[in-house]
Amino acid sequence: MAAILYALISSINSPTPLVEYSSASGNFQQLALKILSKKITTPTISYSYEDKYIFHCLNIDGFTFLCLAESAFTYRTAYAFLYDIKDIFMEKYGERAKNAIAFSLNKDFSDIIKKRMIFFNTDKNADKLRAARDNIEKTKDIMIENIDKVIAREEKIEMLVNKTQYMSESSFEFRREAVRVKRHFWWKNTKFTLLIFASFMIVLFFILVIACGGFNFKNC
Repeated sequence: MAAILYALISSINSPTPLVEYSSASGNFQQLALKILSKKITTPTISYSYEDKYIFHCLNIDGFTFLCLAESAFTYRTAYAFLYDIKDIFMEKYGERAKNAIAFSLNKDFSDIIKKRMIFFNTDKNADKLRAARDNIEKTKDIMIENIDKVIAREEKIEMLVNKTQYMSESSFEFRREAVRVKRHFWWKNTKFTLLIFASFMIVLFFILVIACGGFNFKNC
């Protein structure tokens, strides 16, 4: 299944991320940093790499929100993800994030990127979220270029991606969700059983009250 594999957030004029998260291993971070170093301000632009992977960039509010996805992963969902983490990031930090130093927000925000990445990778209706849809509608044109246009030949890097970590995390997330669903139905069945038992005991109590001549059980 095609997926988003990596994401970062940086100040728009900075060549280094404030925060990043990767669900795969490889050297794609080097290419991402090359893109950042060009200080591109086009609002929405995507760079393809050998028709296998695409770097999607959202430059907005003084920040760059970038993700790497497999080429089969839809542009719509990739940008829905970027707008989503942008909204969360701006609500949490706002303008003060522009004064943060490189990677200083990793501890606080990388786990949020991870959770949102898993959501957009696994939920088929993720791009239909109202907030995401409204933002995507504003994006009339997404400029799509080959990455060679922004990275000089002498700077070119052969990108390597290993999805083992992503597959492992996806498998873990699937198992965790399966356990959660199993517990939900177990608790639902348990509550139903307890309700039946409580109802039975109440009925039995009133039968005993009637049979014993009242609440003082004088006939028993």
